[in-house]
Parts: sequence; structure tokens; C-alpha cells
Amino acid sequence: MMIRQLKAQSGFTLVEVMVVLVLVAIISVGSFSLLDIFRSTDHVVEQRAEELRRFSMALYRLEDDLRQLTARPIKNAYSGYEPALRGDEDEFEFTRLGAANLTAEPRGELQRLGYSIGYPESDERDSFSTAEEEDPGALLLRSRWQVLDRGPDSEPIVEPLMMGVESLTLRYFDPESEAWVSQWPPAPNDNNPPNGADPRLPKAIEFVLITRQYGEIRRVFPFSTVELPRSQPGGGD
Repeated sequence: MMIRQLKAQSGFTLVEVMVVLVLVAIISVGSFSLLDIFRSTDHVVEQRAEELRRFSMALYRLEDDLRQLTARPIKNAYSGYEPALRGDEDEFEFTRLGAANLTAEPRGELQRLGYSIGYPESDERDSFSTAEEEDPGALLLRSRWQVLDRGPDSEPIVEPLMMGVESLTLRYFDPESEAWVSQWPPAPNDNNPPNGADPRLPKAIEFVLITRQYGEIRRVFPFSTVELPRSQPGGGD
């Protein structure tokens, strides 16, 4: 009689089964939520790492280009010349030495480069945007020309380096007046050749970049440049 009573009481009641199911459901929901948090955190970390990589690479490219600055004016697309360095408050253009030619382009070791800011097209916005923002800001742009002395059809190849730029401000230290100026060349002088091929270079450039991610970045690049012969403009480079 006792054995039959024990057998009848073995097993789970409906209430116990429901409690177990509720507990399993709660644990499952919590596990999936925790997994989603880990996945989102990992995605954010990857985004920040990519932004930092682009930021570091942009500053490296700028510093490497300016380290090779040289006093080489160029012919423009018309009948005049561009100075060795031409700069305004928010953009500048210059000639550098030792430009790597990994793609075997038909050019010499001298290269004309420019830095400026601009707003991205839709495809560039998709490739650079790492956060869902309606206004991701401007791009820091690096322009390079495949030829040094330009023809009417010479167009630069523009490479976006970094997104989220608020502003770019440039100043140039004039070795003659020992003062910072907002435009280069500051003014013509009697030592310049009459054809307008101005080889003068500033003693330093102040580069102030304001970004959304890193705030204000201020760099001063002093120059130790190599001067080329003035007969170079119009040459074969």
C-alpha cells in the first residue's frame, strides 16, 4: 500500500512545470540581452579603433608630405605659374620631393599636393560614416596631381582622409617679417622672378584642425627645405 502511494506522488505538478518554464524563459531572455550588449560594445570599439586609425594616418600623411616640401614653382594650366607653396586660411598647395610611385604612374619624383576640406558625396558618406548621424561633418581632403606642370586637362585625384571635420585654419610664418600671416605668398618682392614663379617658402605652417571626435588639433610644422634651381619650372618633371 505504501509503495503504490509513493509511485502515485512521483513526478512534477503542473505548477512546478510552469515555474520551471518561466525561469528558463527569463534566463534565456537575459542571456540574449547580454549577448546583444556584448555585440554592440564590440561594434562600438571597432568603430572607435577605425576612427583612431584614420585620424593617425591622416596626420602621418600630412607630416610626411610637409617633411619633403621643396621650393619648386609649377606651370599652371594657362600661361602663368603657381608659387612653390600657395596657401589661404583653409587650404594650401605645395610641391614635395620623393613621392612614392607604387602604381608606376608616368611622373617623376616631384609631386604637387594640396590639402583642404569639403563635404562628401553620398557614396563617400556611406564609406566614411561610422555612426548614424544626419550631418557627419566635412572631410579632410588630400589632392594630388599626376603631372607637375599642368595642362588644361590636368585634374587632381582627391583622396578623403578623415570625416567629422568642423574647420581647418592655416597660418604661415613669414621669415622676412617674422610674423604669422594668413596667406602665402604674403606679397611680391623685388627678388622674385618676373614670370611669377615664386619660390619662397614660409619658415613654418600652423595647422589647426577642429574635429567632432577629438576636438582641436594644433600642429606647427617647421621647414628644412631643399631649394631646386629656378630653371626647373617648365622642365620635364
